[in-house]
Amino acid sequence: MVIRLKDSKRFVDIRSGDRQYYGGNQAWYEWEGDRKKEAVARNAGCGTVAAANITAYLAGSRPEYGGLYPYSDYSKKNYLLHMKEMYQYVTPFHIGEIPLGVWPIERMAKGVERYARSRGVKLGAVRHHGLFNRKNVIQYIADGLENDSPVAMLVGLSRLRKAKVTYYDGRRIMEKMSLHWVTITELSVNERKHMGKVKASTWGGWTELDLDDYLDEWIYEGILYFQ
Repeated sequence: MVIRLKDSKRFVDIRSGDRQYYGGNQAWYEWEGDRKKEAVARNAGCGTVAAANITAYLAGSRPEYGGLYPYSDYSKKNYLLHMKEMYQYVTPFHIGEIPLGVWPIERMAKGVERYARSRGVKLGAVRHHGLFNRKNVIQYIADGLENDSPVAMLVGLSRLRKAKVTYYDGRRIMEKMSLHWVTITELSVNERKHMGKVKASTWGGWTELDLDDYLDEWIYEGILYFQ
């Protein structure tokens, strides 16, 4: 069984010259004259980027969500403006320049809801209830994707410390995943083989994560979609 967004192949198709990206990248953040803010955003802005990805995708998927992305195209320049605006609503915790990230999950939920209200769009978080186990997590992700809504997933301190990220230019690089938000675009499940995997946007590319490895630890984990 494979469940995916209607446009999971392109997702949020960001361009910069001849370069192409599968969603945003926290490493793009820059604030001239504010190196501390820039450092925090680059090190802990993964949740903010996930929120930017979700709202940008929804804006292109349904007319009623169009106001969530006010720019004329998905150029890297415009997308960075979108990411920086989202940073005002989904801001990582930090102590000085020490990044702590977007946590708890309600910080993400309420921040995106405030952003949507500021754009005149009715959008609410769909909270995950019940036990954080394999069956419930798979069902929740499936519900989001079937509603054509990307699912934000916070990877905690599980076995998924790093994962191979694929980029459009052919590079495949091991990137940090521990205490890191990604944006799910596809879900693959094979119950006979007890296999569950997701394809997720992260670092401007995409990766595949095993849900059993993900569920190895649950304290600093969470999943969230909006509709």
